[in-house]
Amino acid sequence: MGRCLGLLGLMALSGCGLFTKEQPQSSAKPGDLLVQVGGQRVVLVQPFRPGEPNGLFDGVVKISGGSQPDQLLQVNAICSMPDEPTWPNYDNLYGTPIRSAAAAEGRKGDTNWQVLFYFNGRKELKMGKDPGAWLGRLHENLCRHGDFDDRKIAKKP
Repeated sequence: MGRCLGLLGLMALSGCGLFTKEQPQSSAKPGDLLVQVGGQRVVLVQPFRPGEPNGLFDGVVKISGGSQPDQLLQVNAICSMPDEPTWPNYDNLYGTPIRSAAAAEGRKGDTNWQVLFYFNGRKELKMGKDPGAWLGRLHENLCRHGDFDDRKIAKKP
């Protein structure tokens, strides 16, 4: 009987989304888990708008869990290309807290924080306060690094 209740509890938890898999931003839909770091979860609320030449703009994510209250953020990412002449050797993520997803539209240049992720592994906070440990993992997702590098995944036999 105890085993059945444990199994039912586990099934109920998985139905609540606690065991959902991280989704690459490129295929995520609103409500999908983008990243999970420790007890914090980053869920896509509003899809990112692709930009030229290699940016993702005005995406809205919800950060929940951990010791902080739930928060909506508008996030932008400008992902560079390694070994491309005249391109910087870092990816640039910046964002700001917002009250609603609709508030993200039309915000030109407003930002509370900016973090550069250099290709050599160095991370530089350019302005504001570092938003949290989840940002490094979200960077990997948005800029297709690490587990989210679909170029490497496609090459696996």
